[in-house]
Amino acid sequence: VKVFTEDKAFIDGQIAIQDGVFVTGWQETDEVIDGEGCYAIPGLIDIHFPGCKGYDFCDGTKEAIEEIARYEASIGVTAISPATMTLPVEELERILSVAASYNKENREGADLVGINMEGPFLDPAKKGAHVEKWIAAPDVAFVRELNQDVDGLVRLVTLAPNMDGAEEFIKEMHEEVCISLGHTAADYDCASRAMKLGAH
Repeated sequence: VKVFTEDKAFIDGQIAIQDGVFVTGWQETDEVIDGEGCYAIPGLIDIHFPGCKGYDFCDGTKEAIEEIARYEASIGVTAISPATMTLPVEELERILSVAASYNKENREGADLVGINMEGPFLDPAKKGAHVEKWIAAPDVAFVRELNQDVDGLVRLVTLAPNMDGAEEFIKEMHEEVCISLGHTAADYDCASRAMKLGAH
């Protein structure tokens, strides 16, 4: 098979698997899969999706997360960071609490490695499918407390840098979570300032 290496190149090679784990060195085995013409890559990481297979992360159930994780693993995604919608604060707290509880259990499928908080700190002019009445100003205390309650699972926060309080939020939070600029009508200068402060 053509193997993707740490040098970001594909080379002709072989992959050895023992007890479901990749191992170094080639060992004699009764089972050989001929991957000629195929490519072998590391497991993919999906950091921005609401759900799949009729389930949504914001269903807020372990069943939904498990079905999502199982499907993602079946198509080569080994780690997920599903996205939330813009919802009332209490509902976001409940959804993330279920995710934290799910993560403490031994489950099948892709690993839940984070949560992408896509809302509620968005620009109403670019809200897309998000519900405007639940859009809120950036709130450092809310994100810090929420992230503490869910064992640090909030890894990404979408932020419209042209909203009131956005720059202060970036200054305070950019070392704790990845701040992703999005859902915004910000101009070049506004976005540039946000990136200089630590947003992405």
